[in-house]
Amino acid sequence: MTIIELVVVSLLLILCILTIQYSFLVPPKKGLPVLMYHKILENGPDGLTVTTDQFDYQLMYLRERGYQTISLKTLKNMLKEDAPLPKKAIIITFDDAYVNFRRQALPLLKKHQFTATVFVPVAFMGKTNMWDKGNDAIMTAEEIRQLALNDDIEIGLHSFLHKSYGDLSLSDMEEDLNNCRETLDFYGIPFTRALAYPYGGYPKKDPVLKGQMIKMFQHFGLDFALRIGNDINPWPIRQPFEIKRIDIRGTDSFYIFKTKLKKGRAKLFA
Repeated sequence: MTIIELVVVSLLLILCILTIQYSFLVPPKKGLPVLMYHKILENGPDGLTVTTDQFDYQLMYLRERGYQTISLKTLKNMLKEDAPLPKKAIIITFDDAYVNFRRQALPLLKKHQFTATVFVPVAFMGKTNMWDKGNDAIMTAEEIRQLALNDDIEIGLHSFLHKSYGDLSLSDMEEDLNNCRETLDFYGIPFTRALAYPYGGYPKKDPVLKGQMIKMFQHFGLDFALRIGNDINPWPIRQPFEIKRIDIRGTDSFYIFKTKLKKGRAKLFA
């Protein structure tokens, strides 16, 4: 093998590695990105925790690049009216309704003039993330009610008991949603008719149960259900109960954040 051939092979190998690890040669995708966050804390980034500095920098980047957030209520109206997707529209979501959302994330969202949707595991209001055997505080019912009165924040459902819908029967799912509605109504908490699947789980491998679940969702009055998926949603959205979200991790570099924003994922086969 000549030196030139060796250089060419080496460059091709590098490009393959960069594409597999960072989607280097994958073109940006058109559509609606939906970002998924969990915790915003001053220190200690991990798979579920983005630091305040990281979040501040990410929001600054979005604002400087002309991104504009839309709510799920707005999304519903846009789809109903068959409206075009605004340029650089984006949805920002938070799972689990941690107290750190109110303390850390909300001031930064206001600073950069962005909206967000917070998905609440209703049975755990005022408690901790017991499903993870954790001790991270969840907002109380009154804190969530006050948050729901904020025009820039909407409240969605993250189930009642934070159990995967991939492991539940149809009747269990229906009971879960009814418990959510009754509890939020009891505390006077207005909520958007949207569900974020706990763990991203739903019966995608059981088409019969999945079809029954969708009919139950429609009867319940749900407009959307959000999974993970790490992809950009093509416009217009054709599967409102399988909206894909992009998992934003504190362990991601800023380059990976930008890659996910444009392409849905960094690693090609993640």
